[in-house]
Amino acid sequence: MNCLVFILDTLRWDHLGHNKWQPIRTPNIDRFAQRATIFDRAVISSFPTIPHRTDVITGNVNFPRYGWKNLGEEEITLPQVLHEAGYYTGFIADTKHTFNSNFQRVFDDAHLTWNPPADAPKPKDMPFLFPPEHVRQDGAEYRAHMAAHNHYKHESDWFVAQSAFTAANWLQDNARRDKWFLWVDTFEIHERWHTPKYYVDLYDPGYDGLPYDFPNYNYTDCYTKEQIKHLRACYAAEVTLTDRWIGHILDQVEVMNLWDDTMVVLTSDHGMYLGEHRRMGKHTCKEGDPWPLYEEVSHIPFLVWIPKKGLKKRVKALVQPCDLMPTILDALRVKGPRLHGRSWLPLLAGAKPRVWDVVYSSKCNASGSRASNTATWLTATTDRWTYVAAEPGHKPELYDLKTDPHQKRNLAAKNPEVVKKLQAGVVEFLCSQKAEPEYVARYENAALK
Repeated sequence: MNCLVFILDTLRWDHLGHNKWQPIRTPNIDRFAQRATIFDRAVISSFPTIPHRTDVITGNVNFPRYGWKNLGEEEITLPQVLHEAGYYTGFIADTKHTFNSNFQRVFDDAHLTWNPPADAPKPKDMPFLFPPEHVRQDGAEYRAHMAAHNHYKHESDWFVAQSAFTAANWLQDNARRDKWFLWVDTFEIHERWHTPKYYVDLYDPGYDGLPYDFPNYNYTDCYTKEQIKHLRACYAAEVTLTDRWIGHILDQVEVMNLWDDTMVVLTSDHGMYLGEHRRMGKHTCKEGDPWPLYEEVSHIPFLVWIPKKGLKKRVKALVQPCDLMPTILDALRVKGPRLHGRSWLPLLAGAKPRVWDVVYSSKCNASGSRASNTATWLTATTDRWTYVAAEPGHKPELYDLKTDPHQKRNLAAKNPEVVKKLQAGVVEFLCSQKAEPEYVARYENAALK
């Protein structure tokens, strides 16, 4: 059996049509969902972009020990294990951070499709059409994205489309091999939320205000209701654009009759606040103001197709990104190293009700992690609870997901025993993952009242 993995950037779980939480058009991913198993409780571990992908490619949780860094030579990775088992491995990405972090070195074949033309304008020369304080870090990254996108004329110019064309061609060139593995990684959906206008018109037709398509990574007080609506529409437009080009690859799988011997996985690294909790962005950019990882950010899509009869169509048990490596190795019957992640095959077969009782999520907040202006509170998620862990200067938060899925009522004061247990679990987990003593001490010394 072969394997195709899609990792999309910044795709919220509730913005897929088949989940019916938002009126978003994702016909191609919804079509795949009809075939695949849907994991309803997939939760991030290491946050954001590169830490998440490091969890996926190594089968371990890295945030307790380190944050955003290059893929180390000492890491045992999924493509390397598959290569040693005779698989030809490919990596196609327009997420340039992956190449900057040396992910390409562990694949047999790697293509970066994020490649603006040589005559692209300089970011400093790009116009600014709205107040810079309404955009992340006063617009420095916004201008860089504008410059990189300046050559777009047709939809096929978008980087996600280029990745889709490259992936479809890769399948034509390599699907004849006995064993292959392909990882397709697109940065699309990540801001700048820039699409052809006809996609935005699906969600906010007739808007004639300032062209907001980039979040401020701050609180929403500076925006009007109409501007927040437009930002949400631009995000939804990105989701639908990306769905179209994921569909191009899935159509290639269909026309080449690959479903019967190909495992296919689709997931995302995290979500995004779109006005919920008065926030716009996935984390703060303001030093000294860590943000919680509520469901809008921490709950991610996970859809898995394995060509095997009798597998469950929906799984409600908790799973996390580091589980993907052991699951793929298990499905492909390839022996791998001992990992923190756990295979989902017992869940899919109905042999186990769960593999995790709790999943821990955070950006690395240890010393030297460069997290001061992107810090997050550490979150523990169970079947029932979201617990935002106490630290010195920060009181615990506890939300009952069964009665309060939008996490608006903090029940920590009413459930001291639950708080005490979950806080102790945070400390135990960090120690088990060899976090530095100063990092662990934050949670050992936190006041729970």
